[in-house]
Amino acid sequence: MKISAKFKSALLLLTSAVGGTSSLLSLFTTSFGNVNLALGIGIIVLTVIAVLIITYFIPKDNLPEDMEEIINEMEKDALPKNAKVIFPCDAKYYQAANKLAKEKFGKNSVSTSKVNDWKKRNELILTCLTDHNRFVGYFDMIPLKEDFALKFIEGDLGEQDICAENILGVHEMKDARFLYFAGIAVQDSTGCGCFHATYLLWAAALYINLFYGDSKLEKILTIPTSKSGLNMTKRMNFSLEQESKLRKDGLDLYSKPFQKLEMQDLITNKNNYNRFDVSSYHQMLQKINGSKADSFQIS
Repeated sequence: MKISAKFKSALLLLTSAVGGTSSLLSLFTTSFGNVNLALGIGIIVLTVIAVLIITYFIPKDNLPEDMEEIINEMEKDALPKNAKVIFPCDAKYYQAANKLAKEKFGKNSVSTSKVNDWKKRNELILTCLTDHNRFVGYFDMIPLKEDFALKFIEGDLGEQDICAENILGVHEMKDARFLYFAGIAVQDSTGCGCFHATYLLWAAALYINLFYGDSKLEKILTIPTSKSGLNMTKRMNFSLEQESKLRKDGLDLYSKPFQKLEMQDLITNKNNYNRFDVSSYHQMLQKINGSKADSFQIS
């Protein structure tokens, strides 16, 4: 991934700090002959610099900056090949996703019983990701009925108010005008976890185009509840729809207009696409559409 300007500045600052501290040690030792004093001052200076770097310069995550960079990352041969999309999410991974949501979103997470009702209404709202058959993350997207969605956008209702009857069923998804991107989370946000997050963001874009590309979808909605979630929301070009002070749930609502992508906008060629195991998406499409061929083909 690209090294940000802030990260480069951090490296430059750290290099300068080490050089400056070395000179300071030499000066104090030569002038006053007090090695302990020089070492003490040097440690204090380096500590202050380190705190400044961690706080203001080093990025809190290493996720791609936008969709273009996500695609570039997905096409790198160095990426792990063992990640797999599980869809619909089966009971084993579904429980793991619920547990992760509680850990990541705390009081903002929806009760397990309510999520169970959601899934009974539409089993296609949840996508899980595994790596070597180990659960590593998920995202969920909920097609809202129009009457509920309009009240949701106005701020009269929030995520906690979503009930099964407010969600469109599998065969009604083509009529969805509003899609709620309810959440995305990975077990680890560093190292391999950054790849898993990148994979999920790419899979989310693929999912929307596969299942809503030919629908009446107009707008995608989301409510970030953490700083990292807000950063990701802005990177994906969501704009503030309504401020928290105007909403019942006290949370900012973001949105972006839906625009169908061509397959070449998500991956450059079939060989690259075949490296990623998203076969469960296509199997479900065939199940829903019968013998109808998937219209989201790649050359």
